[in-house]
Amino acid sequence: MANSHNNVNFIAHITPKTEHYQDCTSAIQEILPATRAEVGCLRFELYESENRTQLTLVERFIDQAAFDFHHQQAYTKQVFTLYQGWLAKAVDIIAIKPL
Repeated sequence: MANSHNNVNFIAHITPKTEHYQDCTSAIQEILPATRAEVGCLRFELYESENRTQLTLVERFIDQAAFDFHHQQAYTKQVFTLYQGWLAKAVDIIAIKPL
């Protein structure tokens, strides 16, 4: 396994249209097990804001290639296809790193 300095970390803010909030939540929950089973996935956790208007994914992969691999999977592409009609705005993916 790559050493931890190569790990990549992301916060993804997902803002569904109100009427599609539960659709988005369910779609992401459905891919959690498959994503967590990816060899390069170290963390993939879904959170929601207290007012239930925004979803946040906290993601950690062993390296950029593992993150890219995740986005190449059919189940990930399917969620992004669904997002096209469900989101109020584009997914905001922020790369973060530990201090």
